[in-house]
Amino acid sequence: MSMAAGHHTTSRLTIASMLLRAVERHPDREAIVYGGRRCTYAEWNARVNRTAHALAELGVRPYDRVALLMHANEAIVTLYFACQKLGAVAVPMNFRLSTGEVAHVLQDSGARLLAYEGSLAETALSAAGRVKGLSGFIVVESNASEAGHHDYEALAGSGSSHDPIITADVTPEMLSAVVYTSGTTGLAKGVMHTHANDIAIAMNCALEYQLGPEDRALHIAPLYHVGGMQAFFVPHVLVGATNVIQSRYEPRRALQAIQGERATTLFAVPTQIAAMLTHPEFEAFDVSSLQMITTGGATLAATTMERVLNGFCPRLYNGYGLTEASLTLLMNPRDSLRKLGSCGKATLLSETRIVVHDPSRDVLPDEEVVGEDVGELIVRGPHSTPGYWNNPVESAERLRHGWLYTGDLFSRDSEGYHYFHGRADDMIVSGGENIYPSEVEDVLHRCPGVREAVVVGMPDSRWGSAVTAFVVRSNPALTEEDIDRFCRDSDLLAHFKRPRRTVFVEALPTNPSGKVLTRELIARFG
Repeated sequence: MSMAAGHHTTSRLTIASMLLRAVERHPDREAIVYGGRRCTYAEWNARVNRTAHALAELGVRPYDRVALLMHANEAIVTLYFACQKLGAVAVPMNFRLSTGEVAHVLQDSGARLLAYEGSLAETALSAAGRVKGLSGFIVVESNASEAGHHDYEALAGSGSSHDPIITADVTPEMLSAVVYTSGTTGLAKGVMHTHANDIAIAMNCALEYQLGPEDRALHIAPLYHVGGMQAFFVPHVLVGATNVIQSRYEPRRALQAIQGERATTLFAVPTQIAAMLTHPEFEAFDVSSLQMITTGGATLAATTMERVLNGFCPRLYNGYGLTEASLTLLMNPRDSLRKLGSCGKATLLSETRIVVHDPSRDVLPDEEVVGEDVGELIVRGPHSTPGYWNNPVESAERLRHGWLYTGDLFSRDSEGYHYFHGRADDMIVSGGENIYPSEVEDVLHRCPGVREAVVVGMPDSRWGSAVTAFVVRSNPALTEEDIDRFCRDSDLLAHFKRPRRTVFVEALPTNPSGKVLTRELIARFG
């Protein structure tokens, strides 16, 4: 491939041209802060270009998949954007995956090259040995000792820094990434993202969060995830803001970074927010620079929300989204407390409906629910995926009549606020009655002594499925009888919906986006 000096010439916005615009507008503004490294937009763009040239020298061509297995760091964002310059497809992977799961992603995506962090070498190399098609390796934050494995710092720090010219222009319709779902139900599926999808996500988030070049984002969320990368990192690049990256989350380190870097924006899951608020040294840190926190993936307790708004950050966005579209499909901004438990209204670029499926009408769009009834949320917009990688059956199932079927149950009140009722396949059918876990969880969260709670259906010989609550206590003296009494006395919960069994646990297992892994609880306690 010829890699001559010059500028990317596409007339429509792609992730690569978006970065160039940020460089033209804010060349001297800090783009990346990670460890001891600080890069302006001009410096980071040159580093991205050197990395793109290096990838091309290693044989990466347009449409080739480049797998990324590492913690949040400077390398993952530089490699990610280098792929966008080349028209290659980034495949970011969860660094917590097992060897078999990594092998599945490598095989399914058909990755040509694997970039991995040295601390994850055992998993990376073992997985790579199980698949065919990999032709190169890049090692990050460690010396490359294996034959054919190239050192990231050497690649990013030397060579041409001119913008690469490629034989096939990058267009908005080309794939930018294949992002694998968290795999809470079976093998992870590759969700395709185009440049157009991710530009739409970035614009949607920048507008909803009211981002500007003066913002300084603290990144404590994983950057392999849509929430961390497409819905938070990329929007800040779009507006020319600064990105402060931490490789591993720890409450005190996050608070130090807010104070030391004067961070203005933060994406954190509810457990991370609660951990910072309850840290014994919280009051000792100056967090007055923080202007916006966005969260999602789990319920944020009312008391926590009040503490955030009164003593941590004046703007708190609680939203809903999914890998197949954006983490900002729905958003509940300033009236979060008035509409407690709501995911808010559809965001600017999102169109939503709540429908009930009628198998006899498969050739027509499904019927929209009446009033505040519960149905499946479907969405459409420029941020929605074109489908699943190598999976036409799943694509046809989830993408129908121009709509993305989320598989999530919602209701909507008269003011247009949406309320999540769980996954369609998580609905509990007990004694012939349909019970939504969220309605039981809402009551449990009001019970004194309950810090966190999740409700699932466990197999039961009498009821078919028994409502079972897994509870993390804030008061060690809380008993199962106390919870049952509270549910019986509540006027918000029918008696047949109250938990028939309560299991106290030290912590609820979650994935990095904050979603509780209910199947792990079922496997452990079933």
